[in-house]
Amino acid sequence: MAASIASSATTLEGQLWETALRVQLAELAIDAATRPNNIQVNVDTENQIVSVTFSVPATFSVSSDGSLVASPTAYLP
Repeated sequence: MAASIASSATTLEGQLWETALRVQLAELAIDAATRPNNIQVNVDTENQIVSVTFSVPATFSVSSDGSLVASPTAYLP
């Protein structure tokens, strides 16, 4: 399991951006031949927008009450 991170951002949006950058750096630390590309962080300085796109592998099951339960699967070392 990957270690948790400490955020210095004071807003939820800032914390999301910091977390996204950390995940992206963790992906880049993996050998290029097997590196996943599950997160993209794009900064548009002209329009002052940060876009984050993230997908993660997951397993799905049905709970005893019939609800669908999604559980993200770790993919980073």
